[in-house]
Amino acid sequence: MKKRIRKKLHVGEFKQTGNVIFINTDGDEQTAETILEMLEPVIENHSLTVAGGGTGRIIVPSGIVGKQIPLLAGIVVTTVAEESFDPDLIMFLVYVKGASEVPQEALDAIKETFADEKYELQIGKRMELWNNGIGLRNH
Repeated sequence: MKKRIRKKLHVGEFKQTGNVIFINTDGDEQTAETILEMLEPVIENHSLTVAGGGTGRIIVPSGIVGKQIPLLAGIVVTTVAEESFDPDLIMFLVYVKGASEVPQEALDAIKETFADEKYELQIGKRMELWNNGIGLRNH
């Protein structure tokens, strides 16, 4: 497969991954607001892109006008919008535009932000952002 096609399909050296993060808010909107405020500096300092939300809030990745949103980000936002998961949770995807994965120091910074807090935080394994089945075929 040509390099241009691999890049367009996000396969091979152009594969991108992100991490889904869950935080328990106990269904409190004020707690959700506090959590999002706590995350803001980490997101900015590590150039993270975020999609998801919960407790009445939806976060859509910025700067996607005229661009395609990664499949996984779309699934996370849709799940939040349909309220088809625990309403006490905030669920969001973090990834770095143009990078193959979220740097470990960014994930550590998220963990550290909530280390002394009462909120339960879970960081999921790396997942493919553009998992469209193309990369599963043998080319």
